[in-house]
Amino acid sequence: MAHILILGLGDLGAGLAQALMRDGHRVSAIRRRNEAPPGVDLYAQDILEGTPLLPPDQVDLLYIILTPDGRDEAAYQRVFLGAPARLLDALAGQQPLPPVVFVSSTAVYGEAEGTVDELTPPRPARFNGRILLAAEEEISLRTVGTSVRFSGIYGPGRLRLLRQVDAIAGGEAPPAPVLTNRIHSADCVGLLRHLGERWLKNDAPPAVVIGTDQCPVSNLEVLGWLGERTGHPLGLVVPEQVPGRAVHSEYLGGGQYRLLHPDYRSGYQAVLQTLQ
Repeated sequence: MAHILILGLGDLGAGLAQALMRDGHRVSAIRRRNEAPPGVDLYAQDILEGTPLLPPDQVDLLYIILTPDGRDEAAYQRVFLGAPARLLDALAGQQPLPPVVFVSSTAVYGEAEGTVDELTPPRPARFNGRILLAAEEEISLRTVGTSVRFSGIYGPGRLRLLRQVDAIAGGEAPPAPVLTNRIHSADCVGLLRHLGERWLKNDAPPAVVIGTDQCPVSNLEVLGWLGERTGHPLGLVVPEQVPGRAVHSEYLGGGQYRLLHPDYRSGYQAVLQTLQ
């Protein structure tokens, strides 16, 4: 049994904590709110305020799964640069730093066109991608670990596209066609669990892994499919050539982790079943 610390306990962090406890691990967590799945040793606090409160015994693996409390640059800097630095500084004061699995985003690739994979040089165009890339680099200078660059995450509770279908059915103009990439939240949890187990077994995974379902698809195709399944046929026409980038994971393509939902149809069908 390993002792695993999770910084950030939103839906991904909470799902991961439950999976790790089912595997027999001890899980501690840090979050602002005083809520956690049963069995988690919670250290409720704002890591950016005061002296960080940490578990007293050794941590074998650290997950950093953060969500900014705003969409501006200052919020991203505070959360993705400030929080990990504060935690790593505090943890380094009581033990050698453990491996870190850091949740990042394909936003680090900016507006790249064509196929993007782990070997593509990141060129973030906006502040969110620049700050996430800086966080990846800062963590990698402190300890070993893996940055997991997720594409668009969807799943239970993440219903933006379903709301968009309703809006288009109600008369709103559809968006311009663009190539999109996504991953179901259950596969986010599964991939994070898999990578952590590799670190715990001293079978180090790559420093960067992309998490995506490997099936880039036009946003209009997904909206049209969802409209058909929810009784709102939209009649959207998908052009043959769609601009955007196709995100590919060499790690997943090599069969290291088998996706539960390999394309949007499988994943959104699971989402729709939760709404029935």
